[in-house]
Amino acid sequence: MLIPSYLVNEKFDDRYFDVVNALDEAQQIYFRNNNLIERITVGLKSKTPFIIGETGFGAGRVVVSLMEFMKNSGLKNVSIEYNSVEMYPMGPERMLNILNGFKERVGAEIDALLEAYKSIDITVGGWHSMKIQQSFGEIHLNIWIGEALEMVKVLEKPCDVWFLDGHSPKKNPSIWRPELLMAIGEKTKSGGTCATFTVAGAVKNALVEAGFTLKKHEGCGGKKQVLQGIKC
Repeated sequence: MLIPSYLVNEKFDDRYFDVVNALDEAQQIYFRNNNLIERITVGLKSKTPFIIGETGFGAGRVVVSLMEFMKNSGLKNVSIEYNSVEMYPMGPERMLNILNGFKERVGAEIDALLEAYKSIDITVGGWHSMKIQQSFGEIHLNIWIGEALEMVKVLEKPCDVWFLDGHSPKKNPSIWRPELLMAIGEKTKSGGTCATFTVAGAVKNALVEAGFTLKKHEGCGGKKQVLQGIKC
């Protein structure tokens, strides 16, 4: 299939996501496979924010998918702390161009993300924080402009779940290097999880070394299997 040029990250010569199944893929791999609704519900009872870490913000596809997923969950008063990283941030115009194919399905969610994103200065490195109010509650979105290992090291609180969503290991090996995955393991709560679309042997080995017990789950679209890691 010919990939539209606007979907390709020229830095890594790799597409940002599957143009057909991108939203469903995120919801299967990152949300359902990690039992997000059940875990967030437990946090609601204890009034504890749910903390997410992500390697690779890109165009914000996973955040948009999460907003739709949570809206359809029926939950209320949810507080999510979403920490992501992007070394090569794009402008809001390009973000809209990339996400525009999903406008009919998640137009309100895309608009909410763009409104928040326009408030930050992507030319400045380090943390940029914004709040996105939704019918289910709010997302406190923190984007680190810079390198992923730097972001993980400065995280003050460990995450409940990690979405390992960088480009493929062949295209962007640095986002899957053992040193980074080890740091992610250290910044994951006991019993917390991670999820990734890749089942590459080197990634699996590094995740095991980082303290995760691995399980294979059903993928989405043309991807038969994906990985979930559970922190011991």
